[in-house]
Amino acid sequence: MVLVIAYWWWSAHARKTPGKQVFTPASIVDQVEYAAANARSWRVTTVGTMQGRPFQSDQDVLCPSDSHTVTHVTDVAGASSVAEEFIQTKDTLYAREANEAWQSQPKTAEPCRTGPMAGPASLLDTLENLKRQGIVRRGDLLGTAGASCRVWDFYAAGGLLGSICVDDETHLPYDVKVGTLRVQYSNWNMPLIIEPPPGATH
Repeated sequence: MVLVIAYWWWSAHARKTPGKQVFTPASIVDQVEYAAANARSWRVTTVGTMQGRPFQSDQDVLCPSDSHTVTHVTDVAGASSVAEEFIQTKDTLYAREANEAWQSQPKTAEPCRTGPMAGPASLLDTLENLKRQGIVRRGDLLGTAGASCRVWDFYAAGGLLGSICVDDETHLPYDVKVGTLRVQYSNWNMPLIIEPPPGATH
């Protein structure tokens, strides 16, 4: 009887007393999502084609409310020109096409709420989509403009879905490739000043 009571006490105590915990680290996607969601400023550079012409779009964002986006296109002779430009400060959005005059209207977007973009979708949505579709594999460490980032490739049954290059320490991304989409990130949490365009009117 004593042995039965002793065994009951030991097994009940063992269940209540936490032993060595098994640590499950967050996935690289979760780490990137957390770091990006908590960033306060960044630059997104997107390259591609617009109506058959190469373009580059650069967006600077300063939370909680300011952003500046400018898109350049390249003609057949290789000359670059501004196709469109947007500046958002506080409650006002300023916009222009090419060299036309600036127009203003109440702002309609919240870049800090959406987070960094990855083409037409947000970076967070893009990563979630990749995570659902395939598995991620650790790749090489690359040097980029005085910094370094680790490549992580996403694979599905059909092959490579895309890749992301991530800083090993901050877990912030510097490069995302999905299909023909190529997006680069820089100036994470750097001080920025975004002002209304000169001479702009409300």
